[in-house]
Amino acid sequence: MLSCLYPLPSTLLQNINLENEMGTSKKPTKLLCMEDYPSWVDKFETYVQALNYETWTAAEEEYIIPKNENGENYWLSQIAEGDKALFLKEKKMLNFFKQAIKAEIFQLLQHNGSCYSIWQALLNKDRGNPDMRKSKMALLKKEFDIFTQVNGESFTQLIERYCHLVNQMKRLKIDKPNYEYIDKLADALPEEWGTFIMV
Repeated sequence: MLSCLYPLPSTLLQNINLENEMGTSKKPTKLLCMEDYPSWVDKFETYVQALNYETWTAAEEEYIIPKNENGENYWLSQIAEGDKALFLKEKKMLNFFKQAIKAEIFQLLQHNGSCYSIWQALLNKDRGNPDMRKSKMALLKKEFDIFTQVNGESFTQLIERYCHLVNQMKRLKIDKPNYEYIDKLADALPEEWGTFIMV
């Protein structure tokens, strides 16, 4: 009877994990570790743009909050009238970042405090330095070359794994013609799909 009134701990944990992964109408999806960045970034970008596209532009355009002679940020009341909209946009976007990025990740980002620099720091952290990027690209190309269905894997899992691989490749600007992507997926499907593929 009580379980009807109060969710079980495992259900609460599942709900929290789902909220972190998908976000809610009141908060964006949460980046809990950098390995999740490729799947997180599109969800976060879409969330903010859908809620307020004007705010999103703070991540794409550099804006430095004015500072006083002591090097401290001005308060809104101290900002020039024409600059207030930019100041508010920056603060709103900063709030989205702080809600969406785990504190430990946020602290490790190298940025100057502007939303633009935070966004660029995230991109750079995901891509890594040139050597890491080159190594990651080589690994993804090899993974693509040997991609096949794993024993016991469902069709849905196969497609999800394939889409994740292709998205990672495109994020690192590994370009292949569409027919290669199609052929690779067709080759990975079980033999019984051969007739459907031929059709």
